[in-house]
Amino acid sequence: MKKMISLLLCAVLLLTCVSAFAEEKTSIEFQNRMQFSGVLPDGYKCSILSQSELTLECAVASDDPAAPRLNIYVSFNESYATINQLSDLDADSLERLKMGFSEENTVTFDTFKTDSGVDLLLVQETGDDPDFLDFYTICQGHEIELTLTAGDEAPGLALTEEQISNCLNLMRTLDILPVRG
Repeated sequence: MKKMISLLLCAVLLLTCVSAFAEEKTSIEFQNRMQFSGVLPDGYKCSILSQSELTLECAVASDDPAAPRLNIYVSFNESYATINQLSDLDADSLERLKMGFSEENTVTFDTFKTDSGVDLLLVQETGDDPDFLDFYTICQGHEIELTLTAGDEAPGLALTEEQISNCLNLMRTLDILPVRG
């Protein structure tokens, strides 16, 4: 039951993080156990790409193929079964987690709390042309990774400063709400 509630909470987090320019609320249910709700920017849609009992993969993409895309991955990790949130990790576990992100890329890390209290690890590629912005958190044993990338038809792979800034502002306003039955 806790796993299902945590999946629900995580799903809400995922949909609420897609736009700084809110218009109307969108909700998506996942196996009647969780609900994503949030405001998508004009022209953006959230599509479930795959799902199983303990995993979910979504994409928040625009009708404009040059616009940035947010890929969302949720999966239960037995190693984190007793971890309710990112801040519950001890220093050694957090360092091991960071090492996994920095194996292939030169990145910087920042940890912050959203307005609703969700702890996020920001993983940002360094250099002049960052091609991804990664947000990571843990919610009741579930790893949640949100990766912002340039659109498929964007001129180059680098994210603009404006796209990065909008996404950072968006992540700070995330909200996670349980489904009331």
